[in-house]
Amino acid sequence: MFQGEKAWFSQSVSRDLCEFWVTEGGVITNAPAAEYLFSNNASYPDTQRLYQSLDYVSDKATVFHSSYISATAKSKVRNAVALGHFILPPACLHK
Repeated sequence: MFQGEKAWFSQSVSRDLCEFWVTEGGVITNAPAAEYLFSNNASYPDTQRLYQSLDYVSDKATVFHSSYISATAKSKVRNAVALGHFILPPACLHK
């Protein structure tokens, strides 16, 4: 499902989801090398560092909620789940 795709995971993401990513062919890597950045919590320190990074500030990086992976697993068809619905904005934008 995620064959060869590279993702960074915040420490706020459950290990089960990280393991599912790998089981489905994905690779876990550091943030600069990742195609996807996943977090469960915009306030988590490692995620806040991403929001302060030059890549994020210059619109070269987007953080996604890790529930995208769960939703994809449930649908069993990756393209059936719209990634854009899972954008995780910085905590200061949450109500």
